[in-house]
Amino acid sequence: MLRGFFTECPLTQLSRDLDAFGMLSTSVHPGLLAQIDQHTAAIRDSISQDGVPVTRTSLAHYLRGFLDGARERGWDSTGDSYDWETLRLMSICSLARDLGFVR
Repeated sequence: MLRGFFTECPLTQLSRDLDAFGMLSTSVHPGLLAQIDQHTAAIRDSISQDGVPVTRTSLAHYLRGFLDGARERGWDSTGDSYDWETLRLMSICSLARDLGFVR
């Protein structure tokens, strides 16, 4: 098992859930990949702006805070398109995979 890899980590749970819907497949449309890349850069910037490195823990904290904020705004992803929040969640998972925090 990878060092720092926890099956009950919120990053792992989210990645598993999104992957079950095929949202994290490698055959994603190039335009969607560009949007995910932009969100990923914004996530990195947000976490590291105060000198905090992007770690499994800091990314999990970011995820929790993001979900709390989305819930407070009443976010509900029931549409058939990718809204801003869904793209941000996909980007969090993509970053977690790229950094080896989830498989």
